Amino acid sequence: MFFRFLVLITLLLTYNFSYSYNFSDSSFKKYVWNYTYSSSHLIQNINFTAQAPLGTKDNWWKNYESCEEASLMMSHFNINSINFDKYSADKEIDAMNDYQEFKIWIERNKVHNVESGKLYLRDITINEIHDLAKSYYGYNDNNSHIISNPTLETVKYLLSNDFIIIVPSYTKTLWNPNFNLLTNSYHVIDLVWYDEQNFITFDPGTSKWAFYKYPFQNVLKWIQENWDNILVLEWKINKAKIAFNDINEKVTIERKVNLVYARINKILDSNTKTQEQALRNILANLKKPKENNVVDENSKLLSALTVKLDEKLKIIEEKKWNVTYLSDKLKKHFIK
Repeated sequence: MFFRFLVLITLLLTYNFSYSYNFSDSSFKKYVWNYTYSSSHLIQNINFTAQAPLGTKDNWWKNYESCEEASLMMSHFNINSINFDKYSADKEIDAMNDYQEFKIWIERNKVHNVESGKLYLRDITINEIHDLAKSYYGYNDNNSHIISNPTLETVKYLLSNDFIIIVPSYTKTLWNPNFNLLTNSYHVIDLVWYDEQNFITFDPGTSKWAFYKYPFQNVLKWIQENWDNILVLEWKINKAKIAFNDINEKVTIERKVNLVYARINKILDSNTKTQEQALRNILANLKKPKENNVVDENSKLLSALTVKLDEKLKIIEEKKWNVTYLSDKLKKHFIK
C-alpha cells in the first residue's frame, strides 16, 4: 500500500507539469520519423507578398520591420486559401502592426523615416510570432507548433507534408547579395519548397523574392548555431499526415514517466537489501485494476511506468545469477 501511495503522490506532483507543443528536433523525429520525403517538393497554389506590398518609398519606410508580419500573413492566408493582392496585403500588415501597438503594447524602438519622425515596430522573435498567430489569427497549441533546432531532414519532412515554415535568420547568414552585406539584420522568411541543394522561399524583403533560392546551410546556419526555433501552422491537409497532438501526448508521458521513475529509483537505492522485493511490491500495486477516479492520462502513465519497472526487475533478477552475487560456497560450481 505504501508503494501504491508513493507512486500516486509522485503522479500528482507531475500532473501539472506542462510540456505543451514545443518540440525539440530529437523528440519530433522519435515519434514521427519515417524518412518519406521526395528529392524536391512544391506546395501548390500559394501567393506571395513583400513586406512593403505597394513597393513605394513611403510604403517601404512604413514596413521596414514588417518581415515577420508579412511571413505570418502569407502562411496563414495560403494555408487557409484566402486570396490577397498587394492592396489587401498592405491593409493586413498595417492591421497586425496596429494590433501589436495598441492591443498588446509591443514597444517601438527605431526611427526609420527621419522626415516623418514615425516609429516602427521592433523585430519580434519566432516565439513572439507564435504568440501573435494565436492572439491575432486565433491559432492555439493544438494547431500551431514550435520546433527547436531542426535538422535539414526535419525541415524537408515538414515541407513534404505541405507545411509552410516560418523561419528566423540574419541577412549575413542568408548571404543574399541584394542585402547590404555590411550589416547583419534580423530577418524572417517562409520556406515553401526545396530542390536538391536549396530551400525555395517566400522572402518578403522585396517584391522580386518570391521563390527565392537559398542554399540549405545558409537558412539553417543561424537556427542551428543558436538553437533557435521554427514555426509551423496546421491546416486540414497537414492534419491527415502528421498528428502533432499524438506526438505531444507521447512526449509528455515519456517525460513524466522518467520523472516518476527517477524518484522511485532514489527510494530503491536507499534500500538495496530489499530492493527486489520493494520493486515487486510497486509492480504488484501498479498492476491492480485502476481505480475509478484515476484519470485517463494517469492510466496511460501508470501503464508506461509499469513497462519500465518490469524491465528494471528483469535486470535485477539477471544480476542474481551473476557470480559476484553468489556465496563463496557456490562460486566453485561456476568458476573454473
